[in-house]
This record gives sequence, structure tokens and C-alpha cells, in this order.
Amino acid sequence: MVGPNPKANRMCKSKSAIATTASTSSSTMAAAASTPRNHRSPRTASSSYPAAYSYSTSSSTTASSSAASLAALRDSLPELPLLLTFQDLAAATSNFSSSHRLLPSTPSSSNSFRCTLRGHQAAVFRRPLRRDAGEVAARLASLGHCHHAAIARLLGAAASPDRTTLFLAYELVPGASPLSALLRNPKNPSFTPLSTWHSRLQLAADVCDALHYVHLQADTVHNRLSASSVLVSGDGPLPRAKIAHFGAADLAGELPAEQKGGDSGESSSGSGSGGHRRSSSRGRRIEGTRGYMAPELVAGGPPTRRSDVFALGVVLLELVSGQEPVRYEMVNRGTGEYQRTSLIETAEAVAAAAEGGAGEGGMRRWVDRRLKDSFPVEAAEALTALALRCVAKDPLARPDMSWVAAKVSKLFLEAQEWAAKFRVPTDISISIAPR
Repeated sequence: MVGPNPKANRMCKSKSAIATTASTSSSTMAAAASTPRNHRSPRTASSSYPAAYSYSTSSSTTASSSAASLAALRDSLPELPLLLTFQDLAAATSNFSSSHRLLPSTPSSSNSFRCTLRGHQAAVFRRPLRRDAGEVAARLASLGHCHHAAIARLLGAAASPDRTTLFLAYELVPGASPLSALLRNPKNPSFTPLSTWHSRLQLAADVCDALHYVHLQADTVHNRLSASSVLVSGDGPLPRAKIAHFGAADLAGELPAEQKGGDSGESSSGSGSGGHRRSSSRGRRIEGTRGYMAPELVAGGPPTRRSDVFALGVVLLELVSGQEPVRYEMVNRGTGEYQRTSLIETAEAVAAAAEGGAGEGGMRRWVDRRLKDSFPVEAAEALTALALRCVAKDPLARPDMSWVAAKVSKLFLEAQEWAAKFRVPTDISISIAPR
């Protein structure tokens, strides 16, 4: 796999594994950080700490030493997601005021806010809560041990007082922009910072690596993947990607209830769930983004790993073509008639023409022109074919993420070699002095 050190990524541990390896002081800190039944923040409850310290006989010395010890303990606690209180988030966002909105100009700005939590810049998102609020703490503890360099870190969660809304706090990735904004800037549609084939394959490898981790290590379903949820940042020669909203579908209760002996939750009927969890106490609504929803989701089926793979296939097609998944173009101003153009259908037509012996001209015309024809056509055809397998109408015909991640990793390595072959030399010196 291309990307960060796998040993650094595989940190998804069970609570029992941590308990058996912790020292006595670590056990005390873990007990101090345990979540009370009234959902008060574990980091602010001073009553959780008294067993960890010995007190001086002097009252003044006791007060000062206790304060210092509490501060030291708080600083030493592991940075795991917190079960926050609604009051914590209300205070951090000035009661969810418009001045804290993450993207004030977007229609969904009322559901996202920016704030500071325990010294971390955070993005807070609001989701409908469709599971028992008491189950959130257990799932948060499990997902909290999952870390990956290509996943925006989950900082904490809180339920609203009426237990109908879930607030999720994630790291605010500095200098990041959504992939959709970088591919399609309405103010300057002819420009994109992703102007090389190498950079786009790097982003494809990051997203595939992250989704593979979500499925294999975190054992959950993302159900939020789109070009808008892929955050692109980086000051180096290549941009890097992180996927946002990790664990949102799981914590909010959008996933099917666990059923043992199922076919890993991959059937379109949803008879098995592969360990995906969801409370059945409330009805489930269709959740997703237009253009990224698999046919079985549109038909009312449950989110699965296969539906995640479908959304990934659409993102890969976007990286190749630069086009949005679905667009509407007016064909008759008099009647107001619009024509719907699907990225998947267009890609299928281009791939069919290439297989039919029409040559590579069709593929070259379809690939994003802002790459300036500087890309290996064979690699573009291979990535398009892989993406089309991911968006197959039959869920069982879609590959799993282990296969997809390995194929994209290979294409990235080939793109790296291709870029090195055509890189302009920068270590050449020319002298124009007279002989």
C-alpha cells in the first residue's frame, strides 16, 4: 500500500487490550476519564480524581498540590474522543451562532460550525440521531481508538438535550479544501491546482487507503464519501487527502443492526450486515449525496461496504475527468427543458468506444483537459475501468476495498515513475561566460 507507515495507522484497539497493558497510574487515569451516567464531560469532573493523590496535612498545601496534580493529570490524559455535553459545544460555538459557521455561504452552513475544543481547532457537524443516546458512548469508545493519516480525526460527540440530534466534532484540517472545490471552481473553471496526473493518483491512493482502513480495521461503513468530504491539503510537491465524517453514520445510527452469519452485509437486500451496527428503535431514512448513492440505497436498502465502494468509484471518475457526478444543461430555453448528464454513463460510453477499437482519441478527449494531455493514456483507461467496476449496478459485482486499494496503489507507483521520467531537470547549470 502506498501512503503512511501501516504500523502507525493500525491503532484501532479494543478497550480490553488497552486495559491489560496499562500501568497502575494509567488505570487510574482511565478511571478518571470514564464517562458518567449523566453524560458530564469526564475531563471536568474533579470528583473522578481523588484516589490518585495523597494530600498534605496543610490545607493550603493540599489545595495548591491538588490543583497542580489535576492540571498535570489532565495534560497527560490520552487525546481520545470525548463524550461531550451539549453545554460544552454550546459554549465553544457561542450557542451555535452564525459567526461560528464553518461555511457561511453554503445552504448547509447551519449544520456545521468551527470552534476550539481543549486547544484543538475543531469542526462540529449536526446529524439526526436515530439510535439510543446511551449507545453512543460505547461506539465512541470503540471508534476512538482508530487513527489513520488519511482520515480526519474524530475528537468527540454530544447528544442534544432532547436526544434527537447528534453533534460530532472533528479536527479542522489546516489549509484544507474540499476536492469538489479544487476540481470545479465556479469563479475560475479553467484552473485547478490538481493539474498533474501524479497529484491526482496521490489523492486516489490516499482515499482508497483510508476507506480500506474504515472497512477492514475500524469494521464500519462510511456512508458519507463524496468529493465534498475529501479534504485536500499539503505544502509539499504533492497534495494529500483526508476523508471527513469518519464514524458519523455509525454513531448516528444509520447502519443496519448487527446480524451474525450474514454475507458481510454485501447483499442488496441487506439481509446481512457484516458487523455494522444500528439501533432498530427508530425508523431509518435514506442518507446520502446525489450522484454518489448506489442504486440499492436509492431503492431504500441499508448502507454497506459495497455502497461505499460505489461512492468511491464516482470519486475516482471525478479525478480522471474533472466533471461532477450529475449535471443538468438547458437544451431549450423556450420550454425550460433540461438534459441530465451522468458521469457514470459518459464514462461507460467512452470505455465501450475504446474497447470497440475506436482508438484512444475518445479517452484523451474525456480526461480532464486541464491536465493538458500530459498523462499516460493506458493508466487513464485502467483507472476508468477500475472505477466502472466499483459503480456496477449489482452490488455483488463490485470489488472489495482490499482489491481496489491494491490496484490504485500500483497505478500510483506507475504514475510516480511516469512523472519522474518526464520531469524537467532542475540541477543543470549553464554558463554563458566567454571562453
